[in-house]
Amino acid sequence: MATIPTPPVINRLVLLYDKPKYYHTIMLLKELRELENNYITVIEIDTIDKFLKETTISSVKFDHLHMCVEFNPEFEGNLQKFINFMKNNRKMIDDVGDIAYHIHFEPGKKWKEYTQGQVAKYTNFLDVLRDVGADKVVHCSVVNKYDMDTVYITEKEDLAKLGSEIQSDIQYWKNLKTLDYGESSIRFLPGVKLPDTLEVLNIGGGYALETLTGFKMPPKLKSLLAGQGAMPSIDEIVFPSTLQRLEIPENKIYFLENVKFPPSLRDLDISQNRIESLRDVRFPHGLKSLNMGLNPIENIRGIKFPDTLQFLDASNLPNESMTGVKFPESLEVLNLQSSMTNTRGLKLPQHVKILILSGNGVNSINPLKLPSTIEVLYLNQNHIKTLNKVNFPPKLRELYLGDNLITTLKNVLFPPTVEVLDLENDPWSFENDKQITTLKDVVLPPNLKIFKLGYHGLKTIEAFEFPASLRYLSLAYNELRVIRNIKFGNHLKTLDLSGNPDLLSLDNVIIPESVTELRVSAPLIPNLPGYIVERANEGRLIIKKSAPQPE
Repeated sequence: MATIPTPPVINRLVLLYDKPKYYHTIMLLKELRELENNYITVIEIDTIDKFLKETTISSVKFDHLHMCVEFNPEFEGNLQKFINFMKNNRKMIDDVGDIAYHIHFEPGKKWKEYTQGQVAKYTNFLDVLRDVGADKVVHCSVVNKYDMDTVYITEKEDLAKLGSEIQSDIQYWKNLKTLDYGESSIRFLPGVKLPDTLEVLNIGGGYALETLTGFKMPPKLKSLLAGQGAMPSIDEIVFPSTLQRLEIPENKIYFLENVKFPPSLRDLDISQNRIESLRDVRFPHGLKSLNMGLNPIENIRGIKFPDTLQFLDASNLPNESMTGVKFPESLEVLNLQSSMTNTRGLKLPQHVKILILSGNGVNSINPLKLPSTIEVLYLNQNHIKTLNKVNFPPKLRELYLGDNLITTLKNVLFPPTVEVLDLENDPWSFENDKQITTLKDVVLPPNLKIFKLGYHGLKTIEAFEFPASLRYLSLAYNELRVIRNIKFGNHLKTLDLSGNPDLLSLDNVIIPESVTELRVSAPLIPNLPGYIVERANEGRLIIKKSAPQPE
C-alpha cells in the first residue's frame, strides 16, 4: 500500500505592535492558529531585533508574513517600528513567500480627525512596503477607516476625493488576492479600481453600503462579503462567473426574484434581511449552503431548493407549518430553530447528520420520525415531558435537551454512541419548575464525555457511578446538599459544582487526579479536603469560586 506523503509545514510570522484588543485582530490570530499544518510564530515588533540576534529565527524561511497594527496613541511610533523592520531586513522580506498587512483604525474616529503626522506615517508605511515587497503583498486589511460621517458625502468633488483615498490604500498591490475593507461606513466604492487578481473582497460591516455598483467586479473574484449594510436590492448586479461565496446578511433587501446568481455560486447567506418570499427565486443549481434565517418569511412552502444543497439555515422565521415543504435529500445540516409553531407535517430529509429543532413546541420525539443518520440533535427549548421509549438515532453523538419539561432520566435508553448529553437549563429564559431531581437508577451512555445537568433540582447524589469516559461534568446551580459514594472515571478534567451553597463537604467523594479544574460555591472552599488543597497549591488543580445564582 502506497503511503500518503506528509504535506510540508507552512511557516507564518506574525508581527504585532502589542497585545491585540480589537475583534478583527483577535480573530485573525485565532484563525491562523487553527490552520492545519501551519506553524505560527508571533512576535511583538519591539522585540523583533532581539529575536533576530539571539535566536535562529532569521534562518527560517517564512511562507507568509503578517504585520498587524491597531490604532493607539503610539500609532506613529508603531508604524515607524514596522518601517524600520522592513528597511533593515530586506533579505528576510525577499525570502518571504508573501505578505499580508492589517491596519485597524479607531472605531468611531473620523478620518479627518487623524493628525497630519499620523496620516503621513501611514502613507510612509505603504510607500516603504511598496519599495521592499510590493509584488509579495497578497492580503490587505484596512478596518474601521471611515466612520458614519462619510455617509453624508454627496458632492461630486468630495466623492471623487473619497474614491481617490480608498484607491491609495491598494494602488501598489498588483497581486492582491484578499481585500478586507470592513467596518467602514461608505455608501459605495466611488470609481475605485480593484486589482484583477482579487479573489476575496469584504466591504461589509459599516451599516452604510447602499449598492454594489460604482466599481467593476474583479474577474477572478471568488468570495464577496457585504453584510451589515443598507442595500435594498442587488437586482442589477452582474456577478463574476467565478463567484463561489456571497454573503449579504443584515441588509435591507426585500426581493431576490430578479437576481441573476452565477452558476458557480456554492455558498449564499441572505439572512437578516426583509425578504417575505423566496418562492420565485432562481437559486444556482450547484448551491451547497444557504442561510435564509431571520427573514419575515411566513410560508416557505413552494421554495425551490437546489438538489445539491448540503447546509440549510431556515431558523427564526414567522412560518407556521412545514406541511408541504420539500427539503432536498442531499441535506446534511438543517437548522429549523424557532421556525414553526408545531411540527405537524414536517418531513425530514433522510440523510441529515446535524438537526436543530430548538424552540418549535415539540411535545414528543418519536412522531418526528428522526432519520437514522443524525449525529447531532438539538431539541432544547421545547415542551418535551418524557424520554421514555424514545427511539433515538443509532449514530447519535450529541444530544441537547435543556429547557424542556423533563423530570426524570430513569428508564431512558440512550444510544451507546452519545458523547455529549446537555440537559442544562438557561436561567435567564427557563420559566417552568419542571426539573430533574434525582439520578437514582439512571443509566448514562457508556462513552459519554460531556454531561451538563445545571439549573435543575438535584439535592442528593449517592451510590452513583459516572461513565469512565466522562471528561466534563456540570452539576452547577442545583440544590445539592449531599454527595457521597459516587465514582468518577480517570478521564474527568472539569467538575462543576458551583452554585450549590448548601453543599458544605466533599469528604465522602474522591476527586480523581485527572481533574484540573474544580468549580465550587464559596461556603465549600474552607471545607475542601486536604488533598484537594494540596493539588491546588502545587498548581495541578485550579479551584474556581462560583458567582451568586441569578435571580
